[in-house]
Amino acid sequence: MRTSAFFVLLGFVSIAPCAPPELEIRVIYDNTSISQDFAPDWGFAALVTHRGRHILFDAGRKANLFMENFGKLEIDSKSLSQVLISHAHADHNGGVANLARLNPGLIFHVLDRFPPSVNPDAHKAEIGAKRAAGPFELAPGIYSTGAVDGTPPEQALLIETTQGLVILTGCSHPGIAKIVETAEKQRGKDSVRLLIGGFHMLQHSPGEIAATVSRLQQLRVRAIMPTHCTGDLAVAKFREAFGAKFDSAGAGKRIVLD
Repeated sequence: MRTSAFFVLLGFVSIAPCAPPELEIRVIYDNTSISQDFAPDWGFAALVTHRGRHILFDAGRKANLFMENFGKLEIDSKSLSQVLISHAHADHNGGVANLARLNPGLIFHVLDRFPPSVNPDAHKAEIGAKRAAGPFELAPGIYSTGAVDGTPPEQALLIETTQGLVILTGCSHPGIAKIVETAEKQRGKDSVRLLIGGFHMLQHSPGEIAATVSRLQQLRVRAIMPTHCTGDLAVAKFREAFGAKFDSAGAGKRIVLD
């Protein structure tokens, strides 16, 4: 008989029953790693499992390293139904070519042109049909913001859970507060259960960081996991501001939400 397991998340202990959790996020690729099994590198990728569906958000920078880390999850690439690429920068789409070869039917959602590492002729039908600027639904309870205006424009992944909205961001080039504002407006929410991803604050001044932290608190972000391009100073300020509702999320991180 399968036994129950305990997971600690953001200062809370939850009991995961034998049934699958409502939402599981596995960080596959990040600048840091929390496990010796997952090598770190500049970039981001995370696997979202929601209601039995596996959806990939971003695909790291180095194709071989992405595939090596992905393989540690022991999930067949053919079980992926869709991939959402946040934006066209190389540190977020390195693994797409390998995934396309392993799973020819895989649907990729991109904002602009598809990353040049993928042969556009081989997947023209799927890719061409999935270029959209506006918000859209990937599956029940899972959405893209569509293009949030920035340099470059970027899309975030939104998951509606029974206890609130979860947001995944790639680099947040448009600004992390702007992305959260957009997500809450689109989904008709006034708070965020969990915000995770790169916040692109490496070059922000202490004053700019403080203003962003304050704005996210005003937007009622209840828990936060900054990754990738957030920057050490910003990470420290988020840790200070959010306390027990802050957690780090390097490669190998497993987040379970019931």
